[in-house]
Amino acid sequence: MDTDCPAGVGTEEAASQSAASSPLCILRSRRLLRQLSAWCGPRPGGRQATQRAGRGQQGLTGEACLAVLDGFPRALVSVRLALLGKGSPGPHTLICVLAEEDLLQLGCDRLYHGPQEPKHSDPFKSQIREQKEKKLEKRLNRGRAVSEGLAEGSPAAGPQPLTPGLWSGPLPVVTSHCSRVLFGFVTRGDFSMAIGCGEALGFVSLTGLLDMLSRQPGLERGLVLLRPPASLQYQFVRIMIEM
Repeated sequence: MDTDCPAGVGTEEAASQSAASSPLCILRSRRLLRQLSAWCGPRPGGRQATQRAGRGQQGLTGEACLAVLDGFPRALVSVRLALLGKGSPGPHTLICVLAEEDLLQLGCDRLYHGPQEPKHSDPFKSQIREQKEKKLEKRLNRGRAVSEGLAEGSPAAGPQPLTPGLWSGPLPVVTSHCSRVLFGFVTRGDFSMAIGCGEALGFVSLTGLLDMLSRQPGLERGLVLLRPPASLQYQFVRIMIEM
């Protein structure tokens, strides 16, 4: 009896196993960094700088992206980010992919500052409120509760009390905290007097970067969103490759 897996399934499983076993690294190949820089769209130096960066480079195709990912399936890319509006990004700022509606809104209004993250509910707020109500009830009926406890023996251990500000149990996936696709973080940033806007340095996933660039139109290619952890406001930024 034939027990072989289909060719497509076997190839996908082998690729996923190879990617999982490959070490996490930072992309240092200057040839690939120049290629990524050319794919990231317009450069600050204008059309001539963009043409010089893209001269002699391969076009952004699916085959070219797969060729890069075959050698570096789990790589990070060092990037420089320049804000298109006001503000100065700080460490731990989230780097996210634009959604289609963000590009449409930006195309209709060039003064559009960016989308807003919807407010997230606190899953433990109701539990903490219930604990406070139970504590108040115990204080009011302390005498009766003590007598019942002596008569019935020691009560069973209840659930672990929750502490405001601390997450109880295993932490959820970080990417689930955003309505936009998260693919990197800012390591440091501030206002740059040299270019007259906020600027930041950070790292992004090579896989996420290539997927984003392949989906964006030519004029908007290289635009991403930044959002500080303590803010709901996203900001448009231009991404550039550090070499």
